[in-house]
Amino acid sequence: MKYLLIFTLGLFLVACSSEKEDIIDINDILPKSERNYDKKDSVVHENSDSLKMYQGRFEVLGTLDSISIYDEDFFPDRVGPKKTEKYRLTINDEEIVFVKWRFSDSLRVSNALFNWSDCFGPKCKSIRIGEEKNLQRKAFQVLANDSVLIYLESDTQLDIRKWDNYFDQQGYDLDWNYRLEQSRSGRVRWFNYLDEKKTPLKNNAL
Repeated sequence: MKYLLIFTLGLFLVACSSEKEDIIDINDILPKSERNYDKKDSVVHENSDSLKMYQGRFEVLGTLDSISIYDEDFFPDRVGPKKTEKYRLTINDEEIVFVKWRFSDSLRVSNALFNWSDCFGPKCKSIRIGEEKNLQRKAFQVLANDSVLIYLESDTQLDIRKWDNYFDQQGYDLDWNYRLEQSRSGRVRWFNYLDEKKTPLKNNAL
């Protein structure tokens, strides 16, 4: 009886050990990524074939030397744009930030613009419609119509005539609901368009 008990216990231990599954390290079965996630991805680089395509798009502004992704966040990024384009352009040795947000309707554009105007620029300054004040050191423009909000920024200046030519080439009518312009270290000026005529907007509360 003693030997029978030992034999039965031995069979039980063998059965248990045979049913034990090997433990697999998940790192052994997941594909290895060779991408460097610390490195910023560029859209195109100097002298690349892709650069030629963008040169055609921005040629009215001058010679496009390079273009890359601009990865800084702005307030409009938080309010659900349908599509966003963010580029850092080097045109005629001048660096320009170009950002365009597309929204589903004019209400969302206005919501993005006016909430942004409550905390604008690196020092989170607020501004009212028509108010003339300095918001940041760099020159910038903000343009808003019924579907898009566009932001331009430069350390030096923004040639308004050339940018008007660019917008005309891209199919934008002169119907901006709001246009903010500030020269380097200057004051913001507000405009809208009436019958395609650029008209200054004044703050009636002042």
